[in-house]
Amino acid sequence: MPTSGKELKARVAELEETLRAIQMGEVDAVLVSSVKGDQVFTLQGAEHPYRLLVETIEEGAATLADDGTVLYSNKSFAGFFGVPLEKFIGAPLHNFVSGSDGEFLKTLILGAKLASTRGEIRLARRDGKPRTIRLTMSPNRELGLEAICAVATELTEIVDANEALRVTETSLRQLSARLLQLQDEERRRIARDLHDVTGQKIAVLSMCLDRLARVAEEHKPEVQESIKESRGIVSQIGEEIRTLSYILHPPLLDECGLASAVHWYAEGFEKRSGIKLEVVVDPHLPRLAVDAETTLFRVVQESLTNVHRYSGSAVAKIRVFKEGGEVRLEVIDQGQGIKAGKTRAKLDGPASLGVGIPGMRERMHQLGGGLSIDFGTNGTRVVATLPIKETGEGEAARGESETSLSFTMRAAQDARRRILIADDHELMRRGLRGLLESHDEWAVCGEAIEGREAVRKAEELEPDLVIMDVNLPGLSGIDAAQQIKKARQAAKILFFTVHDSDEVIREIVDVGAHGYVAKSRASQDLIEAVRSVLNGKTFFPSVVAAAAGRR
Repeated sequence: MPTSGKELKARVAELEETLRAIQMGEVDAVLVSSVKGDQVFTLQGAEHPYRLLVETIEEGAATLADDGTVLYSNKSFAGFFGVPLEKFIGAPLHNFVSGSDGEFLKTLILGAKLASTRGEIRLARRDGKPRTIRLTMSPNRELGLEAICAVATELTEIVDANEALRVTETSLRQLSARLLQLQDEERRRIARDLHDVTGQKIAVLSMCLDRLARVAEEHKPEVQESIKESRGIVSQIGEEIRTLSYILHPPLLDECGLASAVHWYAEGFEKRSGIKLEVVVDPHLPRLAVDAETTLFRVVQESLTNVHRYSGSAVAKIRVFKEGGEVRLEVIDQGQGIKAGKTRAKLDGPASLGVGIPGMRERMHQLGGGLSIDFGTNGTRVVATLPIKETGEGEAARGESETSLSFTMRAAQDARRRILIADDHELMRRGLRGLLESHDEWAVCGEAIEGREAVRKAEELEPDLVIMDVNLPGLSGIDAAQQIKKARQAAKILFFTVHDSDEVIREIVDVGAHGYVAKSRASQDLIEAVRSVLNGKTFFPSVVAAAAGRR
């Protein structure tokens, strides 16, 4: 049927509009109806906007055959592998990756046939530094063939930043542990200075005042009163110095070891906090290196502080024992535990500089051990472990130089009782000698300034009494007394020291000594103690009578 001119113009206008839409990219496909049915024809250039997007993004995009051959790749994807695009397309992707990363890439491709996979590979760069790429692959069956779509993302900067952060964190943790070690060393040095210098001078001053009081017996009452008041002040100063020295660094750690120090601290903690403590220490616990014993003791201090502050527990338990080749320390409470949040973050977070459980954990790690905390519903358990080193390492680590300096003075052959003084402080030996020799019935037959020298001179001179400090270099006073008693069971030993805790008294009693005098009470007790011991009696202050009774 012939078409009118008006209809023809309308058809032409429609075709022109269709052509314009095709030229402008507004049409992606054309549907054509024929005797064969409807057919869809994709117009060339319809995917141009999408192709342009893929070509310009920084992420790599590629299409792979199921054997890993590159069917399509944008410039970014090929650039990651450092291969020109014309050599990249048509080649197996794993050919451009070497070593274990190449094998890993084959595994990724094999897995991508079934489901989406993701993994990271390292690619070499010209500067020799590896480049980290994350590949995400997924199967695609919409192209009429088995294909794999791959997307590559650069992770090198993130990996480098994480590595730098890890190194920095490790350095900070090492610094924290080192600061803890330096803090302990400085506290030990200050404590020793207070004990070995200031404390000794205070004790000598007290003895000098005692001698002055005897000389001034016939003088005016106001002189006697002034001397008495001075002695009281000196006694207070000595007590304050001794307390400060103990707080800074317990002398029992060096002299008697971890077990005695823990018992001593537990007794004081019970009195201060009201929390009942059970202390169980392996009687066969060996001596450890000074750093190891100090660190374990600090764990006890910090753990008990947390029990007192946070747990609300009325009881706690300390266990120290050997387990295999390790020393194991446990502090257990029965409180509410440390709740998650700020308090627990302080314990589990990055190590604070110098204090706290995190710092202790790093210090334990530095010594080859570990520290863990179990926050249970019925309390908290702190567990610290350290390896036991070979016999002799602990003593060598103490770094105590053995000196052989000695000064021996033999008394005249007379009826006076002979006394050997063993103390490493010249002022103290001088003051002690002057106080003893002011009594005609005694004579100082010799002096020793270290433990082994005291043992040797006790054998050579056979004194009637050995007055010995607990703190002696080389061989401690306790160990020296053991050797003296082993060689001469009848030897009389009187300890004269600034340490007057119950633990020290127990050590003195157990070694078989006959008495104990605190240097802070030298002017009141020393003469009486020497006279009592030489007359076959014992001398222990009333505050430790219970300890002495266990002999």
